[in-house]
Amino acid sequence: MKKRTRFMTFTLAMLMSTLSAGTYATEKTITTDVVVVGGGSTGLTAALTAAEGGAKVIVLEKNPYLGGSSNFAEGLFAVESEYQRAASYGLTKDEAFKHIIEFNHNKIDNTIIRNYVNKAADNIDWLNEQGVDFRLIQISPEEPRVWHIIEDKKPYIHGGALITTLQQKAKKLGVQFLLRTPAKKLIYSNNRVTGVEAVDHKGNKIVLKAKAVVIATGGFGNSKEKIAKWTNYNPETFLPALPLNKTGDGIQMAKDVGAKTEGEGLMVYLGARGTGIIPMQGINAMTWQPTNLWVNSSGERFTNEAVAFSFGQAANSVGRQHGNMAWAIFDDASVDYAAQKGIDQGIGVIIPTTTKLTGLRDEINNALAVNSDGVKTAESIEALAKQIDVPMDTLIKSYHDYNAYSKNGYDPQFVKDHKWLRPLNHGNLYAIKMMPNHFASIGGLNINTKMQVLGHDNQPISGLYAGGLEVGGLYGDTYTLWASGHAYGFSIHSGRTAGASILKAIK
Repeated sequence: MKKRTRFMTFTLAMLMSTLSAGTYATEKTITTDVVVVGGGSTGLTAALTAAEGGAKVIVLEKNPYLGGSSNFAEGLFAVESEYQRAASYGLTKDEAFKHIIEFNHNKIDNTIIRNYVNKAADNIDWLNEQGVDFRLIQISPEEPRVWHIIEDKKPYIHGGALITTLQQKAKKLGVQFLLRTPAKKLIYSNNRVTGVEAVDHKGNKIVLKAKAVVIATGGFGNSKEKIAKWTNYNPETFLPALPLNKTGDGIQMAKDVGAKTEGEGLMVYLGARGTGIIPMQGINAMTWQPTNLWVNSSGERFTNEAVAFSFGQAANSVGRQHGNMAWAIFDDASVDYAAQKGIDQGIGVIIPTTTKLTGLRDEINNALAVNSDGVKTAESIEALAKQIDVPMDTLIKSYHDYNAYSKNGYDPQFVKDHKWLRPLNHGNLYAIKMMPNHFASIGGLNINTKMQVLGHDNQPISGLYAGGLEVGGLYGDTYTLWASGHAYGFSIHSGRTAGASILKAIK
């Protein structure tokens, strides 16, 4: 009995020792030239550019995959590109620059924007050389033909094709990728960033010593705490499009070593909201149609609904209404038009303009079947007022006024173009709840034209660079949709610029 007890005690001790050895975190130190924090389009571009110049590069990515929101984005802004030359499209860099500055009310860094606009076409050429192809489109009647859509590379679509191409190129040049390894802290001494502390998915600490660090973590759009703290948006109503783990880590790490920031906000867009609604499908597309009647929770019409052509400004308009919501109202004729002729305003290349929404009625019926709080229908405007719980007299007036404007071909209230005025008096009426969502955060770290991060003294923090959605100075209070693909294009531009700047600094 004693031998058995001693054996069991010894075995248990050995087991505990083995388990303890396996769970204790270790620490290792790696020395390299460049550490890139974030494996999206900015980070990959910076890594590839630095590696092309002979630098040793390590990319840290906290997710188990590369690309982040860049996997889902669709195209890049550029002016005077070869694609535009082939299409005989004549918008100039000067014209685009002036419009972007005016759109943002001069609340942005003119020098950074000027450099970006001037070099945007070069970035398209560089991506062509890497194996990324494009096609040129115009996103809506309100925007110019500047959106360079990324061609698919099966099985990869949209931005995923670009991300995969850059990743493969970078690997061939020896770039090392550490996935599920979030950066936790910048190493900062003697007024210089000299590396990064990270932790892998097993809890092991990794100290990366480097000559330069690039912050490219993609902003803070998935952090309700930082949205509430850093912006004027309500994170409970302005919801993110995708759960991409973008929690502002890079911005916070830079702030911890003295970086200053500006312009924190959200890249807002308008979306349908309610149970039984499938994201980015027919019901969502119907909220973007310029022929709808929009009313707020008081039953009042509040804007020219053709603002839907600019998703950011449309979200601004709805977002300032009580409860950050409104209703898009249309009729059976609108549903038939969308199914038979196709929609007048698409959702990017996900649902292109003129797409025939042949499944729209099924989507609506499925939402109604689960008593959706975001999709309602009725045979009359009086009955619809009860369904959406707005003052009946006010909604009736808004509805009849709108139909009168449509009949007369003139909107004295908000001056909607007559071609988008269509009476809503055919068959049943429908209402879809609209609320603002956001694709990503905007604003953040102050930088100079070399993509060096600036401190509170407006001087560069030595060894620290940033780009993409991590930086401020690019937008006023609304994302620049007129320059379609502006954020994606800047991600490539800033990544290339950071990589090139680092090569000059470390040689």
